[in-house]
Amino acid sequence: MSVVIVDEELFATPGAAAALDRLRRAGHTVVGRPDAPPAAPAWHLTASPEACIGRSAGVMTILVGPRRRPERGPARRCDLEARDLAAAALEILTREAMPDVPPPTGSEAR
Repeated sequence: MSVVIVDEELFATPGAAAALDRLRRAGHTVVGRPDAPPAAPAWHLTASPEACIGRSAGVMTILVGPRRRPERGPARRCDLEARDLAAAALEILTREAMPDVPPPTGSEAR
C-alpha cells in the first residue's frame, strides 16, 4: 500500500483519528513530515495550497479544508481537494481500489 504524509495541523482536526485509522487498517503507512521523500506511490494531505508546489514525482496531493477563493497570479493546484480528512481518506481508498477511475471535474470534485 501507499505512504500517506499528513501535515501536522491536520492531526488535530475533528475526525482525524478515525480517518487516519481507517487508512492504517487498509494497510497504508501514515506519517507526519518524513525525513526523505517517500518512494512512490504516496499521498500528501495538506491544508496549505503552497505545499502542492514542487512536490515529488509520484506523490499525489490532496488539499483538505474549505474551498478557497481563486487567487490572482499563478495557480497553485493540488491534485485533488477534500472537505475534511474523512473525505480525503475515502478518496485515497477509492482511487487505490479502482485505479482506472478518472479524477472528478468541476462540481463533482467536492
